[in-house]
Parts: sequence; structure tokens; C-alpha cells
Amino acid sequence: MVAKKAAKTMGYRVDGILPLREQTGSQSNTLQEPKPMNMFPSWAGAFDTEVLCVNLPGNAGPVSECAFVHKPSKTLVVTDAVVCVPSVSTAADAGVNDSTLKFPIQPIFSSYFDQTTLSDPTFWPRTVLQAVFLPLRTEPDKTETAVYPGYEALTNRLVRAPILRAFADARAPNSVRNWVKRVSGLATFDRIITAHFASPINAGPDLFTRAFAHLDPGLNADELSSSLPPIECQDWSTLNSLNDFIDDNNLGAPVVYDFRRG
Repeated sequence: MVAKKAAKTMGYRVDGILPLREQTGSQSNTLQEPKPMNMFPSWAGAFDTEVLCVNLPGNAGPVSECAFVHKPSKTLVVTDAVVCVPSVSTAADAGVNDSTLKFPIQPIFSSYFDQTTLSDPTFWPRTVLQAVFLPLRTEPDKTETAVYPGYEALTNRLVRAPILRAFADARAPNSVRNWVKRVSGLATFDRIITAHFASPINAGPDLFTRAFAHLDPGLNADELSSSLPPIECQDWSTLNSLNDFIDDNNLGAPVVYDFRRG
């Protein structure tokens, strides 16, 4: 049986939610109807789900994401849909003497970088910008410390990851917009867990929807700026060039929406 084989391979029990197959010798042939009690695990009713699946002509394959709301804890669980990038400090007393630096640098980085690198105040901004495909563009401030406008536009707030704005939202705005509306209409949630950067995030349906404000064609520039600080045009250069390369070489579906709005 599928579930028994999976349990043996994975080393733990797997509740069977897939149809079972009749065995003929070493081959799996016809599908059996699963037993009613095996259709879903006991915790299935604790979640509401909404699936985004976009399969456009010209793309290498479908793009998908599943959002889960765990009803007992009022928690939305997503993978890549939104992120919250924390500002960090390398100081030992981060978050104590400086109210703007609430998050210490994470110990995982010490596995790859020496202390001199970690102590560099530009280490975290540069790491974030490269992770989200924004350029390392700087502007000097009064202290002559490099300021990264793209980083400042992302930190300490719930945002849509720039790379998904450029690749998914630009090509399937209606599908993403409708999915956001469905997710916001699921069971009530007041925090979000994502696969990247900070989690959990204290945010509900309103903030989740606001992260996708660029997809609302009814908002003007001022309204978009009041919703979220804009990412400046210069900071879209890397993703613009990637989209140009995709379009020029027919490597994917064409861009049909200005993802840089706001």
C-alpha cells in the first residue's frame, strides 16, 4: 500500500490521503477507491486553504502557492506570498538602547561569515537586497554611512516579495488578485507565518491585502504611496533586465501588467 511504503521509506507514519492502487506483481495498476476513514487526516478540519495555480502558455510550468489558515490559532501559513524583512543590529544590546534596531543578527550567519563581516553595518542590507533581486544602490546620509533605498522600502513591514511581483504578478495579475481576495476571506487570522525572513508576523487580512496594493488598478500613485513606501524605479533595474531577457528570448509568458506601481 502507498501509505505503508511511504511510512517505511520516510521513517514515520503517513496518514493515507491518496487513492490506493491494486498490486499486480511488482506493478501498480488500477486505482482503488480509498476507504472513507482514510480520505483525510484527523486534523484536516482545522485548516481553510486557498490554492493559487497559474499555468500560462510559454512558461516552463505552472506557478503555484497554497495558503493555509489554521483556525484554532488564527494563523495564516504561506511559503513565498509575503515577507517581513527585519532591520538588524550587530550590537550586543540591539533592541535595548536603540528602538529602531529590534532584531539581533541571527547566529546562523556565523557558520558562514567571520565576525568582521557580520559587524559591517552594510552586511544585512546587502544580504537582503541580493536575496530579493534588488540592486545594491546606495545614497549617502549625513553620517556618510551607506543607505540602501531598496532595503529601506522593504524592512519592518509586510510586503510582497519583489521577485514575485516581477515574475508572477506581472504575468497573471488577475489570478493573483483573485487569490489574494479569497485568502483574505478565509477564516479569521491575526498572524502570518512565512518561509523566509521574520515569522510570525502580527498581521491580519487588511495588511495581507495591502501588501498587494500594486495590483489594485483603482489606486493612484498617492494612494499607493500611503499604503506602502514605494520601491523607487532605479531599484527595479535588475528585475526589469531579467524580464527583458525573458521576453526577448521567448523564455516565458509576456509581461502584461506594470508590477512596479507604487
